[in-house]
Amino acid sequence: MDYAREISNQLIQKERITKDFSDLESFPLIPTKQALYVMDWQKNQVTFQRNIQELLGYSRTEFDDKIIHTQIHPNDINVVSRVIKGIVNHYVNQETSSSTYLTITYRLIKRDRTIVKILRQSGAYETMPNGQLISNWSFITDISFISNNDQIEWDVNANEVDRQKFKEKVYEEFKDFFTPRELLVINAVQKGLKNFEIAQKLFISEHTVRTHRKNILRKCNCSNKEQLLSFCYRNGIF
Repeated sequence: MDYAREISNQLIQKERITKDFSDLESFPLIPTKQALYVMDWQKNQVTFQRNIQELLGYSRTEFDDKIIHTQIHPNDINVVSRVIKGIVNHYVNQETSSSTYLTITYRLIKRDRTIVKILRQSGAYETMPNGQLISNWSFITDISFISNNDQIEWDVNANEVDRQKFKEKVYEEFKDFFTPRELLVINAVQKGLKNFEIAQKLFISEHTVRTHRKNILRKCNCSNKEQLLSFCYRNGIF
């Protein structure tokens, strides 16, 4: 079942959603596997939450905007924060349908310091009459049992025009993700050049090329060339 679409359908007819949260209170959740929360971007606080303690271990008073952003796995946070920032910036500054939402997978640190891989779906909850964002809902699901890789994947559910606008906003956040030298190495890798060929092309040693490639893979949490190229396409670096 597409839970995000179901939530969006509940909200789409309303010009401005009230804060009684009755629609979210009655939404079915698996206690130890799924949770819901609402983040108010004007107040910078969590104004609603369900099943967070059962899923992540954080009490109602502990789970706040700081926890949401700081307890992302350290190897994931650089990418996840850029994606979310781009999406939120678009939401805040543009009129957006409440049926539009972000889907992203990444790792979170639970209260007991164990790691959980989650699928997070987020969309507008309260909006201004002009469609600008006041708060957003996030529906998170533990997918550790079906996903044992460390890749961060994301997409936007929207019509093609809005989807492209969202992606362009996210792509802006990745313009400085790699250094100019790293980009030269990546472009050479994309063309299928070997390390010695890259070294000759860039007038550097093979050792330096290997060091660049190691740092590039570490930065984007990839383990091979194929994952690297997929990361670059997915985040607008190419």
